[in-house]
Amino acid sequence: MTILLVDDHQPTREEMRALVERQPDMTVLAESPTGEDAVKQSRALRPDIVIMDILLPGMNGIEATRAICAETPGIKVLALSNHFGESLVQAILTAGGKGYVQKSKAFEDLIPALRAVAAGEPYFDKPAGS
Repeated sequence: MTILLVDDHQPTREEMRALVERQPDMTVLAESPTGEDAVKQSRALRPDIVIMDILLPGMNGIEATRAICAETPGIKVLALSNHFGESLVQAILTAGGKGYVQKSKAFEDLIPALRAVAAGEPYFDKPAGS
C-alpha cells in the first residue's frame, strides 16, 4: 500500500510516517505540506491512499480531497483532523473522502483505518468519549 502524507506540521508528518512505515506492507511515497502540493503529488505519484489533514494553509484538505478524487478517481483519501463534527464528516464524504481519523486517536486508529479504506470500506472515528 502506497501512501502520501499531507499535513502542514512537519513533526506530525514525521510521526505519521514512522507509524505507517512500521507496517511491512505500507510505504510512504512522499509528504506534502499544502493542499496544492498534495494535488500535484497525487497526480504525479498515484498513491493508493492520501492521508489528508483538513486544516491546511491555502487550499484546505476538503478542497484538496475534492480535486484529488475528481482528477485521480482510483486514489482513496483518509482525512485526519483535530476537529470532529457531523458537518466536517459530511464535507469529507461529499468531497470524495473514504474515512476520517481524529489526530488524538491516530496512534490507535490510523493503521486499522488505512486497512479498511484500502479494502474499500469506509472508516469514520466517533467523537472522543463516545
